[in-house]
Amino acid sequence: MLPDPSGQATRSDDELAPGFAFTPWTFAVDAAYQARKLACCGIDPAIWGDVLDPSHFALLTIRHVNRDGFSINGSVHMIQHYRQHAPVRIGEEITLQGRITGIEPAPRGTLMHAGFEVVRADGSIAMELSRTSVRMDQEGERKGPGSAAARAENPDAPALGLARIGEKQLTPEGVGNYSDDKMNRIHDDPEIARQFGFRAPIAAGIMGSHIMMEALVRDGGGPPQQLAMEVRFRRPMFWDELLTVTGERTNGHLSRVALMKPEGKPACFGLVDSVSYGSRG
Repeated sequence: MLPDPSGQATRSDDELAPGFAFTPWTFAVDAAYQARKLACCGIDPAIWGDVLDPSHFALLTIRHVNRDGFSINGSVHMIQHYRQHAPVRIGEEITLQGRITGIEPAPRGTLMHAGFEVVRADGSIAMELSRTSVRMDQEGERKGPGSAAARAENPDAPALGLARIGEKQLTPEGVGNYSDDKMNRIHDDPEIARQFGFRAPIAAGIMGSHIMMEALVRDGGGPPQQLAMEVRFRRPMFWDELLTVTGERTNGHLSRVALMKPEGKPACFGLVDSVSYGSRG
């Protein structure tokens, strides 16, 4: 890992062992925050009404790691799971709590698995999230984790052959502003990106999650009330790329959604296990 630009990295990664619990963090996400982040992704925040895009909490779990004194500089998101039991409202006070669930070596560095819960003031759990990220060595562009058997089965297969929904143009301004906390300079500093083997800065993977969530909202006519979804980040999204949004509907709703790079390979894709919709708040 490179030195941490946030100035908050005061602890060694050696502490991040399975079972390590992060300090519970209580906060509320306001409308300005949601609007600012979604604008960076080319998304109208009005589609969410008065509820929050679950993708925000994926980003905030990363910030949670840094907030507890650990560097995230050079860390790359690989897999994200969402299990939303009920939507969280704009301005609602919640507590984020989580722990490390696994650590394992990978060809490009170390894989870190973590699980988090979004807890309401009454103690109920609004959302459960889990994430896998690779804390990269500086040896060139990363390859996805997985066994030879998994690679033989083509991990891109769920993202292939889907119908075109639309497109999104990434911009250096949007990608840089999305990661305006400067915790991970791989998103806005060309030299840092080159040190990790990328031709240009890469978008935070969660920007892809926001774009795929937008597709779900538009497909369902409003924000999901309950949602179980897995997102896999397959390739870097460079800050100047035009992405094609694709999807497939099963049983009346989007069951697969993907962002395809200009060369026709998936940057990321989402597998929707279940989703239900209600009226907008």
